Amino acid sequence: MTNLHCPQKSTGEIAADWCVRLHFGECTDAERADFRRWHDADPSHALEYMKVCRIWQVSEQLPASFDVGTPARSRWGQRLPLLARAAVVVAAAGAVWASGWSVGMLPGSVRYFMAQDVRRQVQLPDHSQVQLNQRTGLVYLGFRDKRQVRLRNGEAFFDVQHDLEKPFVIVADNANIRVTGTHFNVWTGPELTTVTVTQGSVLASRNDAGNDNNQGTVLTAGTQAAFGPERMVQLARIDPSRAAAWRNGKLMLDDVSLREALPLINRYLDVPLQLANSEVGDLRLGGTYDTAELDQLVSALPKILPVKLRHTDQATLLLKR
Repeated sequence: MTNLHCPQKSTGEIAADWCVRLHFGECTDAERADFRRWHDADPSHALEYMKVCRIWQVSEQLPASFDVGTPARSRWGQRLPLLARAAVVVAAAGAVWASGWSVGMLPGSVRYFMAQDVRRQVQLPDHSQVQLNQRTGLVYLGFRDKRQVRLRNGEAFFDVQHDLEKPFVIVADNANIRVTGTHFNVWTGPELTTVTVTQGSVLASRNDAGNDNNQGTVLTAGTQAAFGPERMVQLARIDPSRAAAWRNGKLMLDDVSLREALPLINRYLDVPLQLANSEVGDLRLGGTYDTAELDQLVSALPKILPVKLRHTDQATLLLKR
């Protein structure tokens, strides 16, 4: 673990670092034990940590630009605060954070980007270009020796600025992706993360497989890797334009099960589709659809497949007909 007790770092800076680490849920049992020892070693440690946690709690009240507004979309809003709140905690450390950056322990810059109901093109502080799909947010952390992006339950296409001295690392739900400069697409959710390379190469690894710089699979143009919890990595050759069709407002489904298709479809729906049982999830669906008109696809499903729809306030249930 990184030594948090460096003499250049203040107690407040250490407390802020622990807050971000613990709330992202990426600490090992040994690191949590280290935190407990640090926390209990001095009353001032506990006090500073409590102050930082108050910042974290206050940051739950996101500004209006992050507010999803309606109950039907609340499921998207529930996942945004974790990324935004980490950025708030980092920003709150202010000048104190600079000493941590100088020794490579903490980011020198933190930026939060969000796309709500439309796709969004953004430029990161390192001049890398990212296109965010709808309802996708990311946090950029600029460390002295690397660039890091945290992406959860979203989709983004990356055009990474080449920099051999500062690798670009993406931490997603089920995988870490490490590059120096290339083009690739990441789709990620709790059950599945896919990485599709269109140009250059990336090193992708399970994010529970240890240090992200010495393990993983090298992916080259036209290769896709799929990562999920407690399962082996699945590799495939794929037309990269299919994976990134969303950039042109299209969703391409290549004879996939409804179980696999629903996470892709639901990103564009105000009221999500849900499977009534596993039998329905085995039915298969294909075709190319306009992402702005997926409500029409939902309405047409009973004509395409042996299913019927049942509408509730929170979801549209798919039942076997």
